[in-house]
Amino acid sequence: MNLSRLAQSLGQSATLKLNELANNLKAEGKPVVHLGGGEPEERIPAGAAEESRRMIDSGFVRYTPTSGTAPLKKEIAAYTERYYGVKPGPRNIVVGSGAKQAIYNFLVAALDPGDQVIYPVPYWVSYPEMVKLAGGVPVPVKPAEGSLLVTVKELEARITSRTRAIMLNSPGNPSGQVYPEDFIRELVALCEERGIYLLMDDIYNRLVFDGLKAPSAFAYAKKPLNESPIVSINGVSKTFSMTGYRIGWSVASEALTQAMVKIQAQVSSCPSALSQAAAAGALRDGGGFVETLRSGLERKRDVMVEELSKLKKVKLAKPQGTFYSFPDFSAYEKDSKKLSALLLEKAMVVAVPGVEFGLDGHLRLSYCGAEKDIIEGVSRIRKILD
Repeated sequence: MNLSRLAQSLGQSATLKLNELANNLKAEGKPVVHLGGGEPEERIPAGAAEESRRMIDSGFVRYTPTSGTAPLKKEIAAYTERYYGVKPGPRNIVVGSGAKQAIYNFLVAALDPGDQVIYPVPYWVSYPEMVKLAGGVPVPVKPAEGSLLVTVKELEARITSRTRAIMLNSPGNPSGQVYPEDFIRELVALCEERGIYLLMDDIYNRLVFDGLKAPSAFAYAKKPLNESPIVSINGVSKTFSMTGYRIGWSVASEALTQAMVKIQAQVSSCPSALSQAAAAGALRDGGGFVETLRSGLERKRDVMVEELSKLKKVKLAKPQGTFYSFPDFSAYEKDSKKLSALLLEKAMVVAVPGVEFGLDGHLRLSYCGAEKDIIEGVSRIRKILD
């Protein structure tokens, strides 16, 4: 039987593939150190666990409204007002099965075949494939040599009559870099002036270090929410260590949001009622949890930076957020896939090749696991390369 050209054109998610590989190796009893992971090791917030148990004990787990339950939307609105300075109404919010579905909803709602979506390099591995799934054309924009941040001028230079959106992840996966206020202010102004959507992938926006804050695009908007090109994406997977619950959401204008609701209704009907109850509990009661997680990750970031500094030829832009580092190993090996395979074979260390994020010569090394694994993993890398 034939497969569609679209299906054949899509690449497999490198991060999910390596997660599966690491789990299989561990199950075989191999002494693998997994530095390619993308989820915190902490248990979920108490409020999330309590709401999960309450719904299970009720014996009723049913369909919900397509765009999400009223209690969860209420918590999302309060959360958005607290951390973004804008309070959305229920018709501005779509709750999806993870932030990935929220991004996909947006792309299908915003793009016609051949429309272009611009995003900076390095990028999250799913961006180009998701744009292609929605019929669009991915337009990655590389920063200047030696930098992990693009400029607004570099993004603007790639805008054409077919550009429909710019997507930005800050702090970013894989680099952990935070785009500064001046950049966000200029980018918002550009998108408002040109009538281009600005999708802010804010899934890590509270996991920021050294007293920094991830600027909110809404803070620089001249237009009210229902006229704004800004689309904010967030969820509970990273900030609340609830990856298995698969709850994300979007905040956008009513017109765009209602188009996204129609799309989601035909694709997945609604998110899990159980997961939505847990997410509402996390948002309501999880403030202390987030700070504990954030400060713990900052300590682990410092451990990763210290260990990587012991490699003679590695260059590293110190991560400002997330739980990823993106060191440049090109002085050892420019082909990141080759280097990743070497480290897996010789050191039993899982690391994600930088080419999967659009920038070869780098590896993405995560520090969301145990500190002892960070130290052991980088030590094994050093023994192989130095």
